[in-house]
Amino acid sequence: MISGLIKRVAAEWALHHHNKQNRRGVVSPDAQEYFVIPEALPPAVFQEALKELEVLNANWVRSHTEWRQGAAIGGHELRAGSQSIWLDYLMSDDFLIKVRRATGINDLQYVPVADTNRLSLLLYEGAGDGIDWHVDGSIYLGQRWAGILVLLEETSETQAKLELAPGEEPVTLPKAGIENSLVLFRGDHVRHRVRPMREDERRVVVSLLFTNWPQRTMNPFLLRYQSRVNSVFYNNPRP
Repeated sequence: MISGLIKRVAAEWALHHHNKQNRRGVVSPDAQEYFVIPEALPPAVFQEALKELEVLNANWVRSHTEWRQGAAIGGHELRAGSQSIWLDYLMSDDFLIKVRRATGINDLQYVPVADTNRLSLLLYEGAGDGIDWHVDGSIYLGQRWAGILVLLEETSETQAKLELAPGEEPVTLPKAGIENSLVLFRGDHVRHRVRPMREDERRVVVSLLFTNWPQRTMNPFLLRYQSRVNSVFYNNPRP
């Protein structure tokens, strides 16, 4: 019991220090790895996801702030408004095992279902829509692994809009084959951005959140910050 308490306190302090440091641009050089997993969904499941985008068209929450220009559907709202097999597959052990095998991260697991960021939908469209270079905050005591599953990349460029900077130089990914690919990276350590969209371009992705220790912090300041982010993205302040 005492050893568990010591571990918890040490993890809380480390998380607090980490969030404080990454706001200053200080990240770990040992957490810069990223993975690209092609054909993340079986073909039939992927086609089912594309079909449902038409049904969900009226459910987007739009934000116009310094953080984000674009639209999103939070995880709670997405699951409540959908009964499609593609969401069931994304939440299944089969999908998680596939990601573990592709990355070698054997203790990877989803964050709790109470977190709307466990699975959400993001839309980028129209001139200027995107998000500038940043690293994410974290409210989990374990590693924070962000997953971006690309459903649509209807753009005029040969490179995908998502860029990572796992070091000094940004890395671009080829647009060819990026649809139905999962890009997995430590979002609170690897700087990343979505380059501004051009007129008549459209990009839709599933945002997924994983960790190796799904224990949420008790730090009220970190939870309050996450609540603000959720309000901006999803119009739902639950952290």
